[in-house]
Amino acid sequence: MFNSNIEICTQKFDHWLNLKKTKHKIKFLLLEEKKSITNSDTVLYFWPNNKIEAIFHLHRICSLLPINSHIFLVGGKNSGINTVKNLLKQWMRLEKIDFAKHCLLFVGVIILKPNFQFNYFINNTTWNAMNIKTVPGVFSYGKIDIGSQLLTSTFTSSIKGNVLDIGCGSGILSVSLAKCSKKVQLTLVDTNIAALKSSELTLKYNNIKGDIFPSNIYSNVNNKFNLIISNPPIHNNSKTNLYYINEIVKNSIQYLKPKGEIRIVINSSISCHKIFKRTFLEYNILKENFNFKVYQAYKKYKK
Repeated sequence: MFNSNIEICTQKFDHWLNLKKTKHKIKFLLLEEKKSITNSDTVLYFWPNNKIEAIFHLHRICSLLPINSHIFLVGGKNSGINTVKNLLKQWMRLEKIDFAKHCLLFVGVIILKPNFQFNYFINNTTWNAMNIKTVPGVFSYGKIDIGSQLLTSTFTSSIKGNVLDIGCGSGILSVSLAKCSKKVQLTLVDTNIAALKSSELTLKYNNIKGDIFPSNIYSNVNNKFNLIISNPPIHNNSKTNLYYINEIVKNSIQYLKPKGEIRIVINSSISCHKIFKRTFLEYNILKENFNFKVYQAYKKYKK
């Protein structure tokens, strides 16, 4: 039987939307709140595939809990959770207590409260005279993605109007575009709150303005745009998943102004020919290298 006092914290907006249908308290947060943690007698943490992200969250959680508090950690065998005892040995004593075909369950006892410092985990990368800020959990943490570099190389001063950046990540696409053209108005969306925070920091440190908010692709978007840009994910964990590409392209027509443009970068191993032909009839490969292609298509103007 579920405890009615269960509180769930998630960093993914799409998960938050689905979990809202339950009877539990659901929060869309980057980091756990002190009140939620200290009022709980049991903490269960789902280990992500990214070790730095896990350390980021657990450092925060353990800094809030008293010594000798217990915390349960569960994660997939391929997620890196097997290294948890060594990674957290300074402040937690951990033991594996159960396992299934694909998952492991650990219980930990806090032996030392870490001094959590949010700024310690912010990575700053300087690229093309821009400061790109990322927090753990965001795509391309601590580096500049090659696909994003190719897409930004296509930006020119002639681009103007309202721009939607889907899956904004670190904010590199929007900041690069704003540096090229002063005639754009930026809207940035992502499902991951770590990406939203990273974009917020990147725009702030580069003196760029833009609207940033959570959206499961277009779910929270209400306006129409002159340009839609994206470097969409093509993997779900380690498996290729074209869901986001298909949803971005096929539904873009509803969110583009007449003669509006979509411009996205895709790994060269993935063909987007069918989805672009089905949606736009005509499209261009604007630029490509050995690893990536930039697809470009326009919404036909109807008189």
